Amino acid sequence: MKEKLTLAGNIALFLFATLVLGTIQTSLWFQVFGYFPSPALWLPCLVYVALYRSTLESIIYSYLTAFVLSSLTAMPEGVLMINCLGLSLATQIFKRRFYWTAASYAMLVCGLGAILFHLLHLTTTFFIGDTPLTSPSIINWLVESLLTPLAAPLLFPVFRWFDHVTGRDSAPEVSAGHVA
Repeated sequence: MKEKLTLAGNIALFLFATLVLGTIQTSLWFQVFGYFPSPALWLPCLVYVALYRSTLESIIYSYLTAFVLSSLTAMPEGVLMINCLGLSLATQIFKRRFYWTAASYAMLVCGLGAILFHLLHLTTTFFIGDTPLTSPSIINWLVESLLTPLAAPLLFPVFRWFDHVTGRDSAPEVSAGHVA
């Protein structure tokens, strides 16, 4: 029973961090910087879970992330869920192929994840959306994918602290320093 409570506490901490970071991205950023593209501050939460959790936990968390972020975006919920799931699974695949333990890896995955999220959004709207995305803001996407990795080295130690507080360990293949 205690194990399930610590798991629920860990997920709740990450979901709260996603909500706070998403709120900072969607409201506070525009109050300070105007219409300059904001980094996807919530994205390192999803990337961290995808890197350091099992595939099943990552899938569940990606759906919960989409649910939390649905109130912060005009994107349809189905499209958002598919994008979060696609990003989570792509991160897991990338982790199995390439992995090293350094801050540069977290930055790389967050940067690639930011651009992949937009590409998934573009593709998904053509297949399941009512109104396809016809005029993408490619420059804004690129600026966002360059700014998002800057948040990763600041946020990943906080996420490790979440894991420490709730007694969660890294996935076995990650804690060994290599992928099995």
